[in-house]
Amino acid sequence: MFHNVVQIAGISNQQEADLLMEAGVDLLGFPLRLPVNEEDLSEAQVAEIIKTIPTPHQAVLITYLDDAIEINRFCEQLGVSIVQLHGQVSITELKKIRRLNPRLKIIKSLVIRENNEALLLADIEKLSGYVDAFITDTFDPETGATGATGKTHDWANSRKIVETSPKPIILAGGLTPVNVFDAIITVQPDGVDAHTGVEAENGRKDYTKVRRFVAEAHRAFAQLNRETALEIPINGVLDLHTFQPQEVKELVPDYLNACREKRIYSVRIIHGKGTGTLRRIVQSILSKLAIVESFETADGSGGGWGATSVVLRRENDN
Repeated sequence: MFHNVVQIAGISNQQEADLLMEAGVDLLGFPLRLPVNEEDLSEAQVAEIIKTIPTPHQAVLITYLDDAIEINRFCEQLGVSIVQLHGQVSITELKKIRRLNPRLKIIKSLVIRENNEALLLADIEKLSGYVDAFITDTFDPETGATGATGKTHDWANSRKIVETSPKPIILAGGLTPVNVFDAIITVQPDGVDAHTGVEAENGRKDYTKVRRFVAEAHRAFAQLNRETALEIPINGVLDLHTFQPQEVKELVPDYLNACREKRIYSVRIIHGKGTGTLRRIVQSILSKLAIVESFETADGSGGGWGATSVVLRRENDN
């Protein structure tokens, strides 16, 4: 769902919503129930606009709410199936959201500020099991704002987040039609988001800027897709070092099936030692595959802890 997506937030009226969809925007973000910033529209107005949004476009509720019951009730009131949470939402509340509405997609913010990389990586480790995607943004030390600041951050930090996260990453923070191409090529996110970067001086969305933003984003995603469309040798060794964690979910089953078709039943998946996140992702996938007979983390000889050994069932096995 969150693959090569473009989100634009801060819609002011129905005309802007129509403009964004015409320009090819995938996700339309509606910030509501905010702690500081003034809302663009009333909740009733947003609900009416959302009724007019056809697939494949989708509305996203952007909010700082942190109570699961209130979040779920508000999503149902607006008619949205995606919520972007910028508040300090506990794991307990995230679990409760899942129980209340398993179909609701959750995007959780990761606010990048000076020297907080370790904290963000810890949040990814802790929250990945309860959200569907993350969105980065830039902290503004002058105002204390944690979203729609119009400020960029060090994209090396976002790239580290992309490389670490098992869930899709949407890049936000000071993106404009001028820098979005370079941002995508550098960070390699699953999507991008803009708010103030595509606005005119009057604070309304500028159609020319929006169209150029979408075009530049699509151009960058297309280039990345060409660069990553590499032929993988089916030889019983799958090295995941060149892949993003979010790609692993489809890659591992496809590779194992290809090995089995070639009658290769012993496979080594190299995931590296690191923090163990990728190993846990891989082994969680393996535990659910019927074609896997057994698997185990390789022993420590020759640095083997960075790999998992897999035995596949043969074709005639039940």
